[in-house]
Amino acid sequence: MMKKITVLFFMCLSAAVFAQRDFEIILFDAEVNDFDVIGEDAYEKNNRVREDITMKVKTEVKTTTKAEAAGGLSFEATNIIDGNMKTCWLSSGDGKNEDIELTIDLEEVEGINQASVSDIYFFSGNRKDYHTWKDYNRIKKITMTVNDLPYGEIKFEDTYKQQSIDLDKFKIDRSRRCRIRFRIVDVYKGNKFNQLAVSDIQLLGRAK
Repeated sequence: MMKKITVLFFMCLSAAVFAQRDFEIILFDAEVNDFDVIGEDAYEKNNRVREDITMKVKTEVKTTTKAEAAGGLSFEATNIIDGNMKTCWLSSGDGKNEDIELTIDLEEVEGINQASVSDIYFFSGNRKDYHTWKDYNRIKKITMTVNDLPYGEIKFEDTYKQQSIDLDKFKIDRSRRCRIRFRIVDVYKGNKFNQLAVSDIQLLGRAK
């Protein structure tokens, strides 16, 4: 079961963004979905649940580095939010101190005035197949900031299964861009390669 422990308080940010937390740092143990499996292409290439709002709010993503394309495959940051487990972002180095940044700006999204995010799903590693997943580094621990203020530290299990963190519904509205940044602190080592792979990150919640 996921653990959440408040360990330190920081000054409040605008009430418009994550006001319910007032920016305390939280320790998370990511919750593992024991029912997740590496499945057929039809499942892996469109792996989204009904509550996934990642594309609905036009999330943008960028990373500090990426590996060069190889074997006809690209490892762009956009692979992180495409809902396709057969594609991944691959770091140029071992992944430590790399940043993954998600940006949501509702002023750029027609017809949506407010969004709330209840969970973030992580699919760490390269889920092309199980052997490939073991070959590359996977996320072990990350820190999370929101608009450059500390929010939480998240520890992951070393599993190909989907893992999630429960954020208790933080709100995003049109008054301010929301920038969520994950910094990789530690990794699980791959059997063959010293690069970090992330197949997908998904935002779950409501947008209206």
